[in-house]
Amino acid sequence: MAECLFCKIAKGEIPAKIIYDSTDVMAFLDIKPANPGHVIVIPKEHYQILPQLPEELNSSLFQLVKIITHAQIEALGAQGVNVIQNNGAIAGQFVPHLFIHIIPRFKDDKVVVSWEPNELKEEQFEEIQKRLIEKAKEVATGLVAKTAATKPQVEAPKEKEEPKKKEKPIRLKPRHA
Repeated sequence: MAECLFCKIAKGEIPAKIIYDSTDVMAFLDIKPANPGHVIVIPKEHYQILPQLPEELNSSLFQLVKIITHAQIEALGAQGVNVIQNNGAIAGQFVPHLFIHIIPRFKDDKVVVSWEPNELKEEQFEEIQKRLIEKAKEVATGLVAKTAATKPQVEAPKEKEEPKKKEKPIRLKPRHA
């Protein structure tokens, strides 16, 4: 998207305090941090919400989250870390580009992540559980089918290999003190 703030950062059109930059993902300091060291992690291509992220980017994105979390604990002495990802404006997503907040936490900091707990009846839990299970199965089946569709349906025949000689196992003798 031409007007997306994070796309412009990913393309180098807007300067940022970059922490990590690879082909597919990027991490940079938030310019309005909840705490010093608050990092934003993005895929470099434009995806607005998490369900749009292609499967092949999941690993890269969440590996970077893990790396940054570790770095905040080790380099900044963070006593904890919040990893927050919002989907949609109603959920607090203020830039329409998929991103993950990684906020280092310290004793007595002023960061507040909270909500009012709801009281649900057993029937409500059961109905929600049922609906989510059905949809999760449907989504997972679609992902499996999509992944299978991108793989070759017929594999090329393998060349015959010469049989390998059986090697004798190496036996280690116990060391006596």
